[in-house]
Amino acid sequence: MSRDIWIFLFALGIILFSWPLMSIFRYGISKYLFLAWFIFIALIFIATIYKKNGNDGG
Repeated sequence: MSRDIWIFLFALGIILFSWPLMSIFRYGISKYLFLAWFIFIALIFIATIYKKNGNDGG
C-alpha cells in the first residue's frame, strides 16, 4: 500500500505539471499552478501522516 500511494502521487505530479495540461490554463496559469501545487503538497502530507500512524492497509 505504501509504495502504491507514492507511485500514484508521482504519476499525479507528472500529469498535473505536464505541458499539455498546463497549456489548457494559458490565461489563468498562475492560479492553476498555485492550486495544483497546494493540492499536491496536501496529498503528500496526508500520505505521510497515514504512514506514520501505521495504517499500511494490511
